[in-house]
Amino acid sequence: MGILENASAMLEEMTPANRVFLGGAVQKPGAWDLLGNVPVPLRHRIHDAVEEVGSGHVISGGRPLKWTFPHGRGSGAPMDRLRLIRSLADFPNMLVSAEHGNAFNRRFYERHVMGGSFTSCQPDGAASAFTDCGLIDAQGWIGTYAVAPFVFLIDHARLDGRPAPRRWADLLDPMYREHVVFSGWRREGERQYSRYNKFFLLAIAKEFGLKGLAKLVANVPLLLHSAQMPRLAGTDVSPGGIYIAPWSMADMCPRRKVTEIIWPEDGALAYPLWLTVKASHRKTLDPLLSYFYGAELGRYLNGNRYPALTPDCPSGLPEGAKLKWLGATLQRRA
Repeated sequence: MGILENASAMLEEMTPANRVFLGGAVQKPGAWDLLGNVPVPLRHRIHDAVEEVGSGHVISGGRPLKWTFPHGRGSGAPMDRLRLIRSLADFPNMLVSAEHGNAFNRRFYERHVMGGSFTSCQPDGAASAFTDCGLIDAQGWIGTYAVAPFVFLIDHARLDGRPAPRRWADLLDPMYREHVVFSGWRREGERQYSRYNKFFLLAIAKEFGLKGLAKLVANVPLLLHSAQMPRLAGTDVSPGGIYIAPWSMADMCPRRKVTEIIWPEDGALAYPLWLTVKASHRKTLDPLLSYFYGAELGRYLNGNRYPALTPDCPSGLPEGAKLKWLGATLQRRA
């Protein structure tokens, strides 16, 4: 099964302790009006904008808001603690997250999220590509303000005449043996990957089963950090012909004569950037909600290939592009 011979074990370990970059003093999550975690390329811009929003809120007569976007790595980080919280008072009033699991433990989720203590505040009017794939939470608990779509970054020179894949199922074809590269990281000299794209593996497993997953990983020569993919695609040292990369990273590849970005015909895999707010604090946090769902951030996200769901500006998706969201798959099979 290639370098990912322990793929089944990976699937069984889809809920490890989250990690987060931590800056400043460690505080309990309940101390914050806003606890935020966004993809690294967006972090500083959004951090500065939230600071401006908070300052404007105070100038307008509002109370000072306590918020943090942790930047440095450390133990006991706020995001790590979320899954351990049982009391509603100990949870931040607003959570903005780029994590795909473990924000709530099961008991907390059933009691407080399903019980109506949290709201998405999702505005109406998102583009049909977002609504068609099921990204809008019908219960109104979790809101999605943008997505990181995973696409195919193709190295035609490395494929050496093989046709490029057009759909996710194509990645399982044996003709792509040693050609499919997705994101992961390991320390130098270590054989095991300590970080890898579990979201992608889970999506493949849910759509094609464990047999399909086995076919995929048989085609994988190695894993790369997503930031390395555009640097290597199209070069003499490119390790594969097909990179599964966030659109934001794939679009950085400069060697367009031998590389190509392909948006899967059945939909780019949509990784949600999401938020939720305690219903009791909705009015107080309205300035922050207006920012995350607003046109200013939407234009910035669209320009950086993180299509925004705000109805106040175009979606940022290519014309006719479809999205595929794992949550919709899970709901259909529940």
